[in-house]
Amino acid sequence: MRALSSLIEHRRILFATVLQGLRKRSSGNVLGALWLVLYPLLFLGMYSLVFVQILQVRIPGLGTADYILVVFCGLVPFLAFAEAFGAGTMSIVANRDLLMNTLFPIELVVAREVLIGHSTMGVGMLLLWATVLYVHGPEWTHLLVPLIYLLQIMMVLGLVWITSTLTVFFRDLQQAIPILVLFLMMVSPIGYTTDMVPAGLLGIVLFNPLAWLMELYRSCLMQGVIPLERLGMFALFSCALFILGGALVLRLKPLFADHV
Repeated sequence: MRALSSLIEHRRILFATVLQGLRKRSSGNVLGALWLVLYPLLFLGMYSLVFVQILQVRIPGLGTADYILVVFCGLVPFLAFAEAFGAGTMSIVANRDLLMNTLFPIELVVAREVLIGHSTMGVGMLLLWATVLYVHGPEWTHLLVPLIYLLQIMMVLGLVWITSTLTVFFRDLQQAIPILVLFLMMVSPIGYTTDMVPAGLLGIVLFNPLAWLMELYRSCLMQGVIPLERLGMFALFSCALFILGGALVLRLKPLFADHV
């Protein structure tokens, strides 16, 4: 668990660099930090236009407003994943000057990008949460959302530790990242639910951790139920991926300087 201890030990400097990264993203923009709110809303508007108005997708028993909330429950976590996955995978190669830095170890550079990517999700999730409270009222299952949010960060961080390490040795991986993100966007139930997937293609969704994540958010926020088995499986998967990714990046870190 050296990776976890490194995060705890350097938590203050990690928090400071995340804030610095967020300020850097908003500096020079006319709307500034308002883009943290506009970013998920613009994507929601595009998805709603395509699925509601053009494709006219409908879920039995749900009105248009509830269907848009279903889309939002899938879109917000995917946006966080896509941004963290893309920036984090390239973070070690892009910050080769920090490889010998003991004050801010290279594995924390990856963590910084993952946390910056999830800042958008934090704002988007607050918007979603407020809308659900307004439309459906409070449910005690809403209290589990922060836990699912933490498990998502652990899963993405573990995965990005792995992909960023592999990118150091296999640069072709950076060319495949946009294709992989696009594929995951199409096979993840953002504009639809797992119940709408044909039986022949259901396996692609069932083995997609992002699909588990989206369904967990929908269950807790909109249905008021806790799928304990799915939550337990996702927690085990997130912890295992976090441990595996942390062990890999720390084990191969001494070799990075010779390959970047």
